Amino acid sequence: MRRLVIALLTASISVGFAAVASAADMPAKAPVYKAPVAVAPLSWAGFYLGVAGGYGWGTTGHTNEVTNIGSGTNNGLKGGIFGVTSGYNWQWGSIVAGLESDFSWSGIKDTFNDNGTGFCTGAVTCVTNLKSLGTDRARLGYAWDQWLVYATGGLAYGQVEATCCASIAGLTSDETKWRAGYAIGGGLEMMLMQNWSAKAEYLYVNLGDKTNYHIVANGNGESVLVRSSIVRVGLNYHFGSLFGL
Repeated sequence: MRRLVIALLTASISVGFAAVASAADMPAKAPVYKAPVAVAPLSWAGFYLGVAGGYGWGTTGHTNEVTNIGSGTNNGLKGGIFGVTSGYNWQWGSIVAGLESDFSWSGIKDTFNDNGTGFCTGAVTCVTNLKSLGTDRARLGYAWDQWLVYATGGLAYGQVEATCCASIAGLTSDETKWRAGYAIGGGLEMMLMQNWSAKAEYLYVNLGDKTNYHIVANGNGESVLVRSSIVRVGLNYHFGSLFGL
């Protein structure tokens, strides 16, 4: 019996060594190849919405349209601006073209001393207040990596409140007029990720020199000059292309 057990153990060990040797002689299994995960290229094409805010400064002046006597020109027009933005881009390689609109609350304002209109006496002031500002512009830019540099230009419009002799009631009217002009400028935008971008932008806005209020005594119109430079930063969310455009 003892001899039988020893024989069985010897046979089992021999079979085990043979299996190990056979496995060692087998060719190694090639590693499974995994293709890298494709990352969608950054695209500027499509519809976007955003917010933007900044600061504006510029020049204003009041002039009697009958006598051509001016209250002077002042460079103290300044204040903050904040609003909403919408737009749509088309992209062909590195070229990006689009349309953009924005509308903002504005605190850009100036109060200055009357400089000799002839109908004000004493320490009186003139007021120019750009209460809101909107633009509808075209954009044309060049994109590389996550960056987009662009030029822009188009229509500008806003509410301008103006009066003179503000400390003497009844000499002039205090009127708010919708005014139209143009805006030109440029900016730099960075795609933070597939759907979010941040921008820095400069705009020169000229709303012209147009009738804005009147002298009560004779009804003469007073034209008001409004020119402003605006710098602002913004954040946009991109929804992508609509209807394959």
